[in-house]
Amino acid sequence: MTIYLNDLGVACALGVDKKTVLTNFLAGEQRFMQEDDSFGITTVIGKVRAKLPDMATYGDFKNSRNNQLALIAFEQIAEKLARVKSTLRKEQNREINIAVVIGTSTSGIASGEHSMQHYLATGEHNQDYHYAMQEMGATAEFIAQLAGANASVYGISTACTSSAKALISGQRLLESGLADIVIAGGVDSLCKMTINGFNALESISSTHTQPFQASRCGINIGEGAALFIMSKMPDEVALTGFGESSDAHHISAPHPDGEGASQAMLAALARASLSKHEISYINLHGTGTMQNDAMEAKAVAQVFSKTTPCSASKQLHGHCLGAAGAIEAGLCWLLLSDMNKENHYPKMNISGDIDASLEQVNLLCESPQPNQHSNQTICHCMSNSYAFGGNNASLILSNTREQFN
Repeated sequence: MTIYLNDLGVACALGVDKKTVLTNFLAGEQRFMQEDDSFGITTVIGKVRAKLPDMATYGDFKNSRNNQLALIAFEQIAEKLARVKSTLRKEQNREINIAVVIGTSTSGIASGEHSMQHYLATGEHNQDYHYAMQEMGATAEFIAQLAGANASVYGISTACTSSAKALISGQRLLESGLADIVIAGGVDSLCKMTINGFNALESISSTHTQPFQASRCGINIGEGAALFIMSKMPDEVALTGFGESSDAHHISAPHPDGEGASQAMLAALARASLSKHEISYINLHGTGTMQNDAMEAKAVAQVFSKTTPCSASKQLHGHCLGAAGAIEAGLCWLLLSDMNKENHYPKMNISGDIDASLEQVNLLCESPQPNQHSNQTICHCMSNSYAFGGNNASLILSNTREQFN
């Protein structure tokens, strides 16, 4: 059964609309990652710097940064959602069931941090704060309110695979008939807990992250939202494959041989009925930490040829944690969509030498490497997400235009 991704709403450091995000992604624009010291340490972050929407009309305790980012993304898909719902209602002659599945790791915890600071100073919490703002299902419930959802509504929190798994869950809901439309994706916002937590793990870079480069020293944290409309109604991009694995190697470190990562990629290829040679582009997890990049390079080299084009987009928008899987799948959706008519590939911003100790992968950059090629038509994209506890997910998005011609 083919499940289509009918539309995308996206907001991240690269922009708050699809066209801007695609333009800056293709250009390898790293200037949106800026140094910041407001979270307790000096680091580079990927912050959404656009004006955030007013939440006054949405009811008590909805005014979290997470929900503001979610609203920006939802407003981009609202019109298409209405059209898909209307079409399906006419075809099936019944009420359409809409589900919502959202991945997150921070939810509205920044609101709790602000309120705690107020409490420490005054002895009272902010009047507009309630613990419900930072519950893991809070943003899913807010989006359900916007979408008029009448089926399953829940959040997924599996660290950095959260929103990749939200799309997988959305596919299962549609295949099982438990929903006719699923709003699936991820939302995460910057907060002190994650930035200082990763700093405690010695994983934060104080300068721009440098995935797969010899001088890499850690990640930059980002924020953002990506929401997809998923349904069985044909459209130009489909979620054709997914794979999951849990190697449980370590609570925070990846399996050094990339066993779980390889399993997820192979499972995605099998589900999509594609060979490794048919993948046009891989969006790597590419965090810029020593262990992740070494593991992922080994896993990709095991599964794919050395010529499969790859890039690590986190250097452009930051590691958006629970939203990372959906945002990076969203970048693949943009590459496959009619918005990328000229078949442009993204490029990485490589400022130093590629780590020669890593297994060779074909990183797309300004100066072509010997095996680099990016002139084939972009038909199938893979997006990899890896998380704490050996939790791995791979998605394959495909252009479906040919089947309609």
